[in-house]
Amino acid sequence: MKKILLTVSFILISIFAAYSSNSSSSKIELKFLQLNLWVECTHVVDAPKYLIEQIAYVQPDIATFCELYKSDKENPVLPELIKALKSKGLTYYSARIDGRAVISKYPIIETEHVNKWMFKAIIKVQNKRLAIYPAHSEYRWYSCYYPRGYNDGSTNWDKLPAPITNVNTILSVCEKSDRIASIKDFVSDAQKELKKGSLVFLAGDLNEPSYMDWQSNTKDKYDHNGCVVNWGSSKTLITNGYKDAYRVAHPNVVKCPGFTFPADNKAVDTKRLAWAFDADERERIDFVYYYPNKDLKVKKAQVFGPESSIVRGQRVKEQTSDSFIRPLNDEWPSDHKGVLITFTLKNK
Repeated sequence: MKKILLTVSFILISIFAAYSSNSSSSKIELKFLQLNLWVECTHVVDAPKYLIEQIAYVQPDIATFCELYKSDKENPVLPELIKALKSKGLTYYSARIDGRAVISKYPIIETEHVNKWMFKAIIKVQNKRLAIYPAHSEYRWYSCYYPRGYNDGSTNWDKLPAPITNVNTILSVCEKSDRIASIKDFVSDAQKELKKGSLVFLAGDLNEPSYMDWQSNTKDKYDHNGCVVNWGSSKTLITNGYKDAYRVAHPNVVKCPGFTFPADNKAVDTKRLAWAFDADERERIDFVYYYPNKDLKVKKAQVFGPESSIVRGQRVKEQTSDSFIRPLNDEWPSDHKGVLITFTLKNK
């Protein structure tokens, strides 16, 4: 009897161990990076080399890029990146349309143009269909500069006679940018993907702050000059059920502002890194949004790039609780910082 009980116990333990192992293996981590490449890595000496180094360093499963305006023949930064990564034993697939791009460790099975600001790439991760929308929105009519005393870029970036703090004016100018219309196109297209059971992600430099970062707790910070602004792109996304992955991980906006622009870059003069040189223009304008799904969770969110930003023309190290991944060898290809989101994905 004792032997039988021992045998049964051993079988049960083995079954439990096997179940635990299978249960664990059914969850995978998915590292998702968004990074603006600053005009095809042409504004920093050796930027293409730095890009290769940094991607090989963090090894994202999926990365979205923007500001790839020229063709691969005119400026082969993307194919050279894929080639160089392969030489390091890292296989990535890539797709690019209209200046935006995605690379993935998983095969890209189809792509589709959505509008001039974004496209869609379908990636199969084991038995999951992922719809990735790499985006880069219009940079002009950047009216978050108004409270800071600078023009919006529609005609120039000159200093204004005085800050503009009328919120209706700020939002009406922002609406001229086509950013909200672009986001509505995304919501419409993504609805079709959700009906197919796809996991949906929008990632890019949206050239507009999040309304969550411009509420009463920040109205007297970062030269917001008392303004509380419900920026339209983020408001549209959140209203339609999408989650801002960085804010899911770091809901405290004051402790973790998550600024991505303007990034410090030791290889570049500060006058080339800032647009509103006498202001505190720091913003979080690079995002990873996702539609909630029971199989998808945000594990962590990090800023990837230099810990310093440009504030009133000076290099200033951030004194925040943001989680930073400092660049390998302190070599950085861009004037933006990247945002790196680690998701857990249940595969069953």
